[in-house]
Amino acid sequence: MSSLDFTYDHLDEVVPRDYFAAPEIDPRKTALLALDIQRLIVTPGGSAYVESVAGAPAGKDVIAPCNEVIERCRKVGIPVIWSLWGLRGDGMDKGIAAFKWPGLNPGAPDSPASWGHRESELDDAAKPLKTEIQIYKHRFSTFYNTAFDEYLRELKADTVVIVGVTSANCAHATCIDGWNKNYKMVVLADTTTAIPHPGKDQPMGTGQHWEALRNIQMNYGDVRTSREFLKMVK
Repeated sequence: MSSLDFTYDHLDEVVPRDYFAAPEIDPRKTALLALDIQRLIVTPGGSAYVESVAGAPAGKDVIAPCNEVIERCRKVGIPVIWSLWGLRGDGMDKGIAAFKWPGLNPGAPDSPASWGHRESELDDAAKPLKTEIQIYKHRFSTFYNTAFDEYLRELKADTVVIVGVTSANCAHATCIDGWNKNYKMVVLADTTTAIPHPGKDQPMGTGQHWEALRNIQMNYGDVRTSREFLKMVK
């Protein structure tokens, strides 16, 4: 049994999917964003590792579908762009994170959220090609103060597919900024997850992971699964 099973079996029950911005995928106009597949979140033992709560995927379980989508995109000619989230160890860009996540001690040299710390690196199973762009960002949205938009325009992409974490933070923020720029945003639900609310006994399909996916589907893009996406680009 996998923590992904609830997503595959019940996605349409917890995320109403009535309208799609990208009912089809044209590889010539699509880019894949491999979003923050970093040890902090997806590697067991990471300081912010995500356990499966209320049917949300466990961090370790999203890696396989992420990699499957990445490999398919490479085969069909969809460019893969990677992003990593982190902060400076001197505190110069810690911002509000210092107040919201004191447990990570943001801005400190030894913080797991600081560049240079092992947990800020990609998981061992996430392997960019040397030709694939890597974006290092200090805020949730991959569009914020980066060249991501310029890269997409050079690629003549109008659709961005997201694999990676987290659904409630970086995926959600990136979708909002992509929507503002008129990109068709697609998030693959079995490739992402989010740290749950600390409350116990959450009902299945509740919590910030599912709320983020509902919000994305309602307003900013499409929520699919990797299985659906692979069929769209076979």
